[in-house]
Amino acid sequence: MSIELDTSRLSASFQTQSQDIASGETAGKVLSALFGKGSSVTVTSGARTDLEALVEKLRNENERAKFSVLLTSLAAIGQSLTDTQKRTLEQGLALSEKLEALTQSLEGYAESLAKDKAEAILLQAKIDSLQKQIDQAVQDGKDHNELVAEQKRVRAELEAKEQAVADTQGKIETAKNEIASAKSQISVLISSLGENTVKTIANELATLSDPEKALRPAEAEKEAQKDAETDPFAAIRDSLGRIERDIRETIEENRVETV
Repeated sequence: MSIELDTSRLSASFQTQSQDIASGETAGKVLSALFGKGSSVTVTSGARTDLEALVEKLRNENERAKFSVLLTSLAAIGQSLTDTQKRTLEQGLALSEKLEALTQSLEGYAESLAKDKAEAILLQAKIDSLQKQIDQAVQDGKDHNELVAEQKRVRAELEAKEQAVADTQGKIETAKNEIASAKSQISVLISSLGENTVKTIANELATLSDPEKALRPAEAEKEAQKDAETDPFAAIRDSLGRIERDIRETIEENRVETV
């Protein structure tokens, strides 16, 4: 069994393009098959895959060797896990992606809230200023209908802004609750999979995606420990993302060279 080499969905595409390096469109499908839409991990048999066939077509010998080792290493990681562990890993990666999206949404809500609150303060100041002008106009016996109308308009704008603030505060509370829930679920999955197992996978993938980290073991270990305390699945997703980009860029380079 191996991690994310489910390229069965690509068979038809490769049959029609068996003589060429994959086009940009096909490369995208390869990556989709490898990592799914998001960061899920698919499990397949250890049979020769279309991706392996694609690697064999790379003209540069060093690139062929590099990606052959990469695929072998990914397979080795997969072989070290049970089917249950693989499913747990999939769930963890999916939750990690959800957590990242929720965190980004929360940051956006916070920025929006701060902006709306600042604008509400300005609107209130404008209302107060108009009130002073109205009071002065009344005292001076001058017409103040336009000032009253303007104040009414600004009050309506302030009410809308205050409602926006309330709505955003509600979204923030909802996002915080969902983030807490996601973190709790991630903790359960880490315990189920085994913290050492998660850290080992994260470290191995980090080395595969960024070999230079192997030259900085102390720093890499420090980063791994930090990730383990927060969301170790995020580190795995980051490594898979780097591997994905590396594959995409190499395929594209070969495609351009053969055109």
